[in-house]
Amino acid sequence: MAGLKSELFQITSIAGGKDQTLARLSSGEVLGWGGAGSGRVTPLYVDICGSRSPRTEPVYVGKPMHYQDISAGYGVSLGISEQKPYIWGFCKVGISGNDLFSEVPMPIKDLSSINKVAAGQFIFAAINQAGEVYTWGLNVDGALGRASDQINASPALLSGLPPIKDIVLGDNFMMALTQDGRLYGWGSNSAGQLGLGHLNTSNIPEPISLSAKISSITVGSTHVLAVSSEGKVYGWGSNQFDQSGASSHPYIDTPKLISLPEKITVVAAGMHYSLALSSSGKVYAWGWNGFGQLGLGDLKSRSTPFVIPNLTGVRSIAAGETHAVAIGKDHLLGWGNNASKQIGNAAEKQMTPFSFLGIA
Repeated sequence: MAGLKSELFQITSIAGGKDQTLARLSSGEVLGWGGAGSGRVTPLYVDICGSRSPRTEPVYVGKPMHYQDISAGYGVSLGISEQKPYIWGFCKVGISGNDLFSEVPMPIKDLSSINKVAAGQFIFAAINQAGEVYTWGLNVDGALGRASDQINASPALLSGLPPIKDIVLGDNFMMALTQDGRLYGWGSNSAGQLGLGHLNTSNIPEPISLSAKISSITVGSTHVLAVSSEGKVYGWGSNQFDQSGASSHPYIDTPKLISLPEKITVVAAGMHYSLALSSSGKVYAWGWNGFGQLGLGDLKSRSTPFVIPNLTGVRSIAAGETHAVAIGKDHLLGWGNNASKQIGNAAEKQMTPFSFLGIA
């Protein structure tokens, strides 16, 4: 990819998956770093005994060249081009039962007028222009929110929901944000991640009791974070590392207010850790820190939010499974796990934010 080091990019959105990072440019083109789902097409035959190491520079995701939305999942990614969804990467469940192992984007048939996509590990979702939700993949624990005898179900419309603005996917569960700021959840509830006050699985969308109007949501493996229109953060679900809020209990089954010193605009979550971006451009981090994904300079987990030092003027954040990414003033920054070079030429365990691309 000649000229990358001297070229500045205008990045409008970012996404983090298992070990891939995606950045959508103002042109609609998408850059990818890391492993499966990054868009990096690898040779069919690789010498596993050789000393090959992952490449640190990004690649452009293949045709179609212009995307309106992107989502990075568990080794597989989704994108929208001209209101049609595309999929690429290591998709273990494929589409309609057909395995897909290609970094070349492939169209998902029978879906149109789509303006939002979400990629998980074995589950996927899309929202059309009318706010209707389609789900597909492995319907374990009711993760697709609809009755289906087919274990690996094709894309189908989900009933029982008002118009939806956003949808996020965890381990066999989904959380949807309505256009008027309410939340619905369905699927696995083993750690109270549905926020219903119990641990029972639900195979239909259930409303979450939360009086605050919600403007932003995110999920980790089994925990949920939500930001209210007033800038307050609520957490629930798995809590063994206090990723859902300081508590002596291993899980929280109803939304609980998390104490933060300033107004929060958006949240991001990975495997057992949490991030929050404030209105002043600061980033707070808490939870598990086994790869330095909290960006605090060590591998020590945190039970309460700590501001990441020397990280200001941040415009957007994203969390992969064990790595994090932020759009700063003039750089794209990353920290945490870099075993697949998902944050460029940073250290394998990058414990502080590292600039890996110059941006305009």
